[in-house]
Amino acid sequence: MTPLVVALGVSAWLGGAPGPTTTVTVGGDVLLGRQVASRAKRAGWRSLLRGAGPVLRRARLTIVNLESPLAPCLPGGTVRTPRLCGDPAGIASLRAAGVDAVTLANNHALDAGSAGLRRTARLLRKHSIRPLGVHAALTGTPRAERLGTIAVVAVNLTRPALAPGRRVPLPTPHTIARVIRQAHQRASRRPVIFIAHLGRELDPYPGHRERRYGSAAVSAGAAAVVFHGAHVRRRLVSDRGTPVHLGLGNLLFDQRDPRTHVGALVTLRLHQRKRATATVVCVHSHRGTVTPCPSP
Repeated sequence: MTPLVVALGVSAWLGGAPGPTTTVTVGGDVLLGRQVASRAKRAGWRSLLRGAGPVLRRARLTIVNLESPLAPCLPGGTVRTPRLCGDPAGIASLRAAGVDAVTLANNHALDAGSAGLRRTARLLRKHSIRPLGVHAALTGTPRAERLGTIAVVAVNLTRPALAPGRRVPLPTPHTIARVIRQAHQRASRRPVIFIAHLGRELDPYPGHRERRYGSAAVSAGAAAVVFHGAHVRRRLVSDRGTPVHLGLGNLLFDQRDPRTHVGALVTLRLHQRKRATATVVCVHSHRGTVTPCPSP
């Protein structure tokens, strides 16, 4: 993979005639519990993502990773291996910011059990937010899910510390490639985005697993690859002309380490069977609110 230059833009040629363009903005990890919920009780849920709203609403579709099921946590969490669960009222913050879909495939997806995950999906649908990756979170088997004019393959690739999540198998790079190829066979003109929850926590550099899975997705024809899960921001790079963001970091979280307060929003311009371009905006999350990063 090679770093991108100038405005962090890259083109990935997929062949065929130009088609309609869809813009998709993908944000990082969102927690709607713990200290974020405490902040919301004082300031109101709708205020938390207000600073990122202009960027999120600019795209036709906006996707973030919800790392806290909206249901009571199962017992067994500790300070070292916490369970993360959120307040259903937090959906108001997603709605106010213009979020269209959330990925639920992550290592905390089953912290409220399978019933809690299904309840979360129902609540999101009730408020017109599309849940993605539910089947993958429950079974470890990814699916390509249609979202408007694109398809999304959302998976968790980080082993959960606690049951029942730790019993769910992780898909292999071969499986990811097969699912992407099958999506192209069903609808060759529909761009596929691969979104994966993977990354050693607080490590600003990707490991070999990110490279293996990213390479497999690109080889299978993914229009773009996006990782989140390390809770720190990483780079946007190019793999054979395809945009690959190696880690978006947090969008809205409550971790104390200052490195976790800086995240990224990546906006993809997807053309049917032609090319994808990517640009990145830096965001800062502190004390439960999100704002654009200050100018250097």
